[in-house]
Amino acid sequence: MRVFAAVSLGVVVVASALVLSACAKEAEVAAPPAIPVKVLEVVQRDTAITKDLVGEIRGSQEVELRARVSGILTGKKFRDGARVSKGDLLFTIDPREYIAQTASAKAQLAAAQASASRARLDVERYQPLVAERAISQQVYDNALAVASETRAQVAALKAAVEAAELGLEYAEVRAPFDGQIGVADIFEGGLVSAGQTVLATISNVNPAWVYFSVSENDLLRVQRQMAERGQPGNAQTRTVTLTLGDGGEYPLPGIINFADRALDPRTGSYRLRAEFDNPQYLLAPGMFARIRVTGESMGPVLLVPERAVIQQLGRYFVAVVGPGNIAVLKPIEPGPRVGAMWVVTSGLAAGELVVVEGTQKARPGALLAPIKVSEEDLTRSAQSAGAPANP
Repeated sequence: MRVFAAVSLGVVVVASALVLSACAKEAEVAAPPAIPVKVLEVVQRDTAITKDLVGEIRGSQEVELRARVSGILTGKKFRDGARVSKGDLLFTIDPREYIAQTASAKAQLAAAQASASRARLDVERYQPLVAERAISQQVYDNALAVASETRAQVAALKAAVEAAELGLEYAEVRAPFDGQIGVADIFEGGLVSAGQTVLATISNVNPAWVYFSVSENDLLRVQRQMAERGQPGNAQTRTVTLTLGDGGEYPLPGIINFADRALDPRTGSYRLRAEFDNPQYLLAPGMFARIRVTGESMGPVLLVPERAVIQQLGRYFVAVVGPGNIAVLKPIEPGPRVGAMWVVTSGLAAGELVVVEGTQKARPGALLAPIKVSEEDLTRSAQSAGAPANP
């Protein structure tokens, strides 16, 4: 009986060991693997506040060409879309009517000049006679009046000749400045009405102007900051940069050269204009671009990518890699955006690893496998995905 009991006890011990071993193996199999996430080290550096705004590009000079005389369009002297120089002949209007008017005005002027010459001679002849009382004073006075009247007629007809010659000159429409002309809005043979018919539009895009607007809140904040620093609250002369529609940055900086006199009450925004040199004509009227206005330096601040910030019920969080590569969700107080980065005023420390890709998987307590990336890596990733690098 004792032998049987010992054998039974041994069997129980062995079975228990097997069960425990199986449980341990099952626990090992059930342990979740570390989650791979991309992380960026929190950086601290001197930073200036920037604001990205949408702007519309226009030429610094844009003119609708309108004829100053009426008539039939007889010629178009340019290629649509071509660059033209000041004084280039662009359109011709049938000049025959104005040639005839000029000839008629000149003939009338010649007749008036002859009459004025005769009246002047009469006055010269009558002057000694009236002194000798050979003619009456009335005759002499009449001669003086006729001479004065003919001189006035000569002056009026000279003006008429100049007007006729101007009409003849206006029959040729020339470029008012160097620029690029658009498509002609009227064809040869069409009737042109003075001051009404638009012939074409010409633009000078070097330099180019970019119009944009800032909100009332942004304007007040900038003015307050500048007042605190004892600086004049003038937005003009501030340099800006431009990002084109394909995400590429325009190589030349611009300068704000105009600030509107008042806030637009309809939109609650303030209108500004920046000027950019455009020697390669990369900027064309009608294009939209993002203009970045750089404000005053905030000093050394903590920065995290905007994509790393999680917003929940009006609060902001970031996922960081804690001790043992365990995910920790930290509340933060965000400041202003600086391009694709976000200033953090509290809640983080320099050197911490913030999850920038895979934040949905990095739940509190999850085991992470962090992969370090740089800001340049994030920029290249955004560009390759077809998104602007600095939203």
